[in-house]
Amino acid sequence: MNILSWRRKNASSNTLINEHPKNVMFKNDENLIQNLGENLEQNPRIIEFQFGKSFKLRGRLLSSLSGLNLIGIGPPDMVHVTKFDKFRQVETGEYHYLTGLDTSSEVMPIAYLNILGLNDGSQASLASGSTPSKSGHRVTTYCTANVFSNVDVRIRYESPKHFQLTVTDFLSGSSKSTMTPELWEETFVSGFVRAVITNTDKERKLPGLVEFPIALENGLAYSEKCVSLLCKFLPRGPELGCDLTKHGFASFKNNYLVASLLTFLQVAGKLNMFVVELLHKLCESDPKNEVCYRTALVAVMMNSEAHDSMAIKTISNSMQKLFPDGLSRLEQDQLAYAGDFLNLQVDFLMSKNDFQLALPLVQKTTAICSDNFEAWSKLAQCYIKLQDYKSAMFAINSLPPLLSSDPCKDAMWKEASEDRYYVKPLCSRPGSRLQSNEYNFISTTLKAIKDHDLSSMIYGRIVMPPQANRGCIKEIWDGPCMSLGPIYGPQSKNLINFVSTQEVASLEDSDLLQRNTMANQLSWSLSIAYDLLMNIVSDIGWNSLLELRSKIFVMERERTTDYTGTLQPEFKTKRLCEKWLDQLFLNLYEDLKITCNVEEHREEMYSGLEWELLGLAHLRTWNWADAVPCLRTSIMARFDVVSAEKLLDLYLTRQYPVSNVLDPDVLLSLIVEKISYESRFYNYLQLPNLHVLTRLCSLSGVENVRNHIYALPSAQRGIVALMDKLLDYIQELNDK
Repeated sequence: MNILSWRRKNASSNTLINEHPKNVMFKNDENLIQNLGENLEQNPRIIEFQFGKSFKLRGRLLSSLSGLNLIGIGPPDMVHVTKFDKFRQVETGEYHYLTGLDTSSEVMPIAYLNILGLNDGSQASLASGSTPSKSGHRVTTYCTANVFSNVDVRIRYESPKHFQLTVTDFLSGSSKSTMTPELWEETFVSGFVRAVITNTDKERKLPGLVEFPIALENGLAYSEKCVSLLCKFLPRGPELGCDLTKHGFASFKNNYLVASLLTFLQVAGKLNMFVVELLHKLCESDPKNEVCYRTALVAVMMNSEAHDSMAIKTISNSMQKLFPDGLSRLEQDQLAYAGDFLNLQVDFLMSKNDFQLALPLVQKTTAICSDNFEAWSKLAQCYIKLQDYKSAMFAINSLPPLLSSDPCKDAMWKEASEDRYYVKPLCSRPGSRLQSNEYNFISTTLKAIKDHDLSSMIYGRIVMPPQANRGCIKEIWDGPCMSLGPIYGPQSKNLINFVSTQEVASLEDSDLLQRNTMANQLSWSLSIAYDLLMNIVSDIGWNSLLELRSKIFVMERERTTDYTGTLQPEFKTKRLCEKWLDQLFLNLYEDLKITCNVEEHREEMYSGLEWELLGLAHLRTWNWADAVPCLRTSIMARFDVVSAEKLLDLYLTRQYPVSNVLDPDVLLSLIVEKISYESRFYNYLQLPNLHVLTRLCSLSGVENVRNHIYALPSAQRGIVALMDKLLDYIQELNDK
């Protein structure tokens, strides 16, 4: 791969693409480049208040997160477009976010920027010899974060003969003069991990985001090259960090790189054995990082149910080889590695319902890694399954604290919401915050869209035209998509903050509303603890849980002292209940009170929102039989992507036999409608939905699923074309 300087490079488009036939990391499919060009004029457009401000916001975000060592996977890529408004004689700026583009070299970003210009018809004007700004020609800039080296790679593109590449340090803002092959590799891996993690976490997503199907579009051989590079970077996985709401620190097991690899393998089953063999080879060729590769090897084996028996043998052999003298004399970092292996071993035993054998192992894990949240939660689960509820309660009380929200996600949303670019429609038509001259300029650049239709596509200052009806089910796109918008961000756990204030005010059950407000949303770690309490309740009942609590814990509000400052005698044999656990008991009581009288709720007429909130309350209290019909009713009242997601999660986790309530046709209709909703807002990767489809295809066969989709009432041309594409991915990347 040629080293690129910052200087302006003179080369034709063909010269550029053919310049690196041997050096480009992945051979780019020319057909894919052309496919990217289809309807790019219908990408989302975030209209800047102040020209160039998006660059300042991005630079400030990268600098602040890097300074706190919280950059994580970084923000999504950004594409900025400079245009010239001939009527007002001013430059205007618009941009959108992007994930999933191959950034292993400058080739694909430049091809993308070039096609943006071609769709604008600007190349013809350039050929006439006029200057870019006066001709109205687009100047486009592609920004992608390399989170290994903490640099932002930016490509400023004017034409095939005029483009410039710069590399900017996150923290200092200083510029570097070269891009080496190593930096390009880092940039690709950063982008791959970012695409996968963002696609599976709607709280990370920002309105105006386009998600390309990274690795899926180019088939099996390309996917093998992608995962090979991910495996090469596994020793550097902890550099990317982890979700701090789920883990206290990053390790070889708990980091975003491993998480993205396992997620991708869920929809590419053919690659499992390829990755296993590759990791075995890496253990031999790179022995100094053997711990890392063996950790990933076990995780991959357990991720694929077909290889879980191999996993336990690998764990046993690895523990003997890596820790031959046992665990008593290990250094601190070695203890973390050992804790990862023990947690994986416990996972395997618990999946086989062997809790008796898992117990001493997880006890050992908590002894050597006292701050390991995963180990303490597994310890509580083992005690519950063995009906030692007193010990389970002590384990729950010992869960180490984790952050309630991820700092990187918080910072991204803070920056994105600073000028209120996005405005939720709140169950009415989208509302524009564009000035009349801005609206007129946009209408002239989207000539294929009628003025009446354009007004229904502007959410604040974000124009979101549908991309050529790709994935369209008209009733969904013209209904809930238009009235609710994309369900993204920290408020996306339910629809309270996406529907009208009138619908929220119409809820008769104030307790139901209160339990689902943002203020009462549980963090991930607290939801795990809540589930553990609910598991005990399902075994022994609420009253017995309260009796147990009073025997072993003293609550903070009960802890009183006499005038001498000594504890009351009856409290000396009890442990102090953590404040957060005390609050969880209150939360659980409120939820049980809401759901206790199921028959009363069956007869009442509720809004779609109320059915959703009631279904979520039933889910929290493990009342699956009532949760499913509530969520289904919510979807029938108005397609509800949150309810659909919860039902599909039940199907995937097998917590409840959903097939008893949702027959395969209903389940398939649900996934098709959810895919349609998300494709309206430019999600063409859809890994969680592909995971469900892959499971369905493994049971019924791809062609059988395809034929059932064709027969659905919602089988319109747009959604059928997208479903065919997704099923083709599954067919190529998974065993028949």
